[in-house]
Amino acid sequence: MFKKEKALRLSIAYLWFLAILDLVRGFLHTFNILWANETFAQMVPNPDSLMMLGAFGISNILTGLIYLLILKKAKHLAPYVLGIIPIAYLSGSLGLKLQGIQGESSFYGKYMMLVYLALCILCALYYLISSLKEKSISKIN
Repeated sequence: MFKKEKALRLSIAYLWFLAILDLVRGFLHTFNILWANETFAQMVPNPDSLMMLGAFGISNILTGLIYLLILKKAKHLAPYVLGIIPIAYLSGSLGLKLQGIQGESSFYGKYMMLVYLALCILCALYYLISSLKEKSISKIN
Protein backbone atom coordinates (compact mmCIF):
# COMPACT_ATOMS: atom_id res chain seq x y z
CA MET A 1 0.00 0.00 0.00
CA PHE A 2 2.75 2.47 0.94
CA LYS A 3 5.04 2.58 -2.08
CA LYS A 4 7.48 5.47 -2.28
CA GLU A 5 7.24 5.70 -6.08
CA LYS A 6 3.43 5.79 -5.93
CA ALA A 7 3.57 8.48 -3.23
CA LEU A 8 5.97 10.53 -5.36
CA ARG A 9 3.68 10.27 -8.40
CA LEU A 10 0.72 11.37 -6.29
CA SER A 11 2.69 14.35 -4.93
CA ILE A 12 3.74 15.34 -8.45
CA ALA A 13 0.15 15.14 -9.71
CA TYR A 14 -1.15 17.21 -6.80
CA LEU A 15 1.59 19.82 -7.23
CA TRP A 16 0.54 20.11 -10.91
CA PHE A 17 -3.01 20.73 -9.75
CA LEU A 18 -1.85 23.34 -7.24
CA ALA A 19 0.29 25.09 -9.85
CA ILE A 20 -2.72 25.52 -12.14
CA LEU A 21 -4.99 26.42 -9.21
CA ASP A 22 -2.58 29.08 -7.94
CA LEU A 23 -2.27 30.58 -11.43
CA VAL A 24 -6.08 30.76 -11.64
CA ARG A 25 -6.27 32.25 -8.15
CA GLY A 26 -3.58 34.75 -9.10
CA PHE A 27 -5.53 35.77 -12.19
CA LEU A 28 -8.73 36.17 -10.19
CA HIS A 29 -7.04 38.15 -7.41
CA THR A 30 -5.38 40.56 -9.83
CA PHE A 31 -7.15 40.81 -13.20
CA ASN A 32 -10.64 39.98 -11.92
CA ILE A 33 -10.29 41.39 -8.43
CA LEU A 34 -13.74 42.96 -8.05
CA TRP A 35 -15.52 39.71 -8.95
CA ALA A 36 -13.24 37.67 -6.67
CA ASN A 37 -13.92 40.06 -3.82
CA GLU A 38 -17.70 40.01 -4.31
CA THR A 39 -17.82 36.23 -4.77
CA PHE A 40 -15.30 34.93 -2.23
CA ALA A 41 -13.64 37.45 0.07
CA GLN A 42 -16.62 39.77 0.50
CA MET A 43 -14.46 42.50 1.99
CA VAL A 44 -15.50 46.14 2.02
CA PRO A 45 -14.07 47.12 -1.37
CA ASN A 46 -11.88 50.03 -0.34
CA PRO A 47 -8.63 50.70 -2.20
CA ASP A 48 -6.42 49.30 0.58
CA SER A 49 -8.26 45.98 0.91
CA LEU A 50 -8.34 45.55 -2.87
CA MET A 51 -4.62 46.38 -3.04
CA MET A 52 -3.91 43.66 -0.46
CA LEU A 53 -6.07 41.18 -2.37
CA GLY A 54 -4.15 42.06 -5.53
CA ALA A 55 -0.82 41.62 -3.74
CA PHE A 56 -1.96 38.18 -2.65
CA GLY A 57 -2.80 37.46 -6.29
CA ILE A 58 0.74 38.35 -7.30
CA SER A 59 2.09 35.84 -4.78
CA ASN A 60 -0.33 33.22 -6.19
CA ILE A 61 1.07 33.78 -9.67
CA LEU A 62 4.58 33.51 -8.26
CA THR A 63 3.90 30.24 -6.41
CA GLY A 64 2.12 28.77 -9.43
CA LEU A 65 5.12 29.51 -11.63
CA ILE A 66 7.57 28.20 -9.01
CA TYR A 67 5.58 24.95 -8.75
CA LEU A 68 5.76 24.58 -12.55
CA LEU A 69 9.52 25.16 -12.44
CA ILE A 70 9.93 22.52 -9.73
CA LEU A 71 7.85 20.09 -11.77
CA LYS A 72 10.02 20.77 -14.84
CA LYS A 73 13.44 20.67 -13.16
CA ALA A 74 13.16 18.85 -9.81
CA LYS A 75 10.05 16.64 -9.55
CA HIS A 76 11.58 14.75 -6.64
CA LEU A 77 11.04 17.86 -4.50
CA ALA A 78 7.23 17.77 -4.91
CA PRO A 79 6.43 15.97 -1.62
CA TYR A 80 8.75 18.29 0.30
CA VAL A 81 7.15 21.37 -1.24
CA LEU A 82 3.73 20.00 -0.30
CA GLY A 83 4.96 19.65 3.28
CA ILE A 84 6.30 23.21 3.35
CA ILE A 85 3.07 24.82 2.11
CA PRO A 86 0.98 24.14 5.24
CA ILE A 87 3.91 25.12 7.46
CA ALA A 88 4.04 28.50 5.70
CA TYR A 89 0.29 29.03 6.09
CA LEU A 90 0.42 27.95 9.73
CA SER A 91 3.24 30.38 10.49
CA GLY A 92 1.31 33.19 8.77
CA SER A 93 -1.84 32.35 10.73
CA LEU A 94 0.15 32.27 13.95
CA GLY A 95 1.63 35.68 13.19
CA LEU A 96 -1.83 37.14 12.60
CA LYS A 97 -3.15 35.63 15.84
CA LEU A 98 -0.18 36.91 17.84
CA GLN A 99 -0.86 40.39 16.50
CA GLY A 100 -4.55 40.11 17.41
CA ILE A 101 -5.73 40.38 13.80
CA GLN A 102 -9.00 38.65 13.03
CA GLY A 103 -10.88 38.92 9.74
CA GLU A 104 -14.41 40.25 9.68
CA SER A 105 -15.34 39.30 6.12
CA SER A 106 -16.77 35.98 4.94
CA PHE A 107 -13.64 34.83 3.10
CA TYR A 108 -15.45 31.90 1.49
CA GLY A 109 -12.19 30.85 -0.14
CA LYS A 110 -11.03 29.61 3.28
CA TYR A 111 -13.06 26.41 2.85
CA MET A 112 -11.26 25.58 -0.38
CA MET A 113 -7.97 26.42 1.31
CA LEU A 114 -8.68 23.99 4.16
CA VAL A 115 -9.02 21.17 1.60
CA TYR A 116 -5.96 22.49 -0.30
CA LEU A 117 -3.84 22.37 2.87
CA ALA A 118 -5.25 19.06 4.15
CA LEU A 119 -4.36 17.37 0.85
CA CYS A 120 -0.85 18.88 1.03
CA ILE A 121 -0.42 17.34 4.48
CA LEU A 122 -1.81 13.97 3.40
CA CYS A 123 0.42 13.76 0.30
CA ALA A 124 3.52 14.78 2.27
CA LEU A 125 2.74 12.27 5.05
CA TYR A 126 2.07 9.52 2.52
CA TYR A 127 5.50 10.12 0.99
CA LEU A 128 7.17 10.32 4.41
CA ILE A 129 5.59 7.08 5.63
CA SER A 130 6.40 5.34 2.35
CA SER A 131 10.02 6.46 2.57
CA LEU A 132 10.35 5.29 6.17
CA LYS A 133 8.79 1.92 5.38
CA GLU A 134 11.11 1.48 2.39
CA LYS A 135 14.15 2.28 4.56
CA SER A 136 13.07 -0.13 7.30
CA ILE A 137 12.47 -2.93 4.76
CA SER A 138 15.89 -2.35 3.17
CA LYS A 139 17.56 -2.55 6.61
CA ILE A 140 15.88 -5.90 7.30
CA ASN A 141 17.05 -7.34 3.97
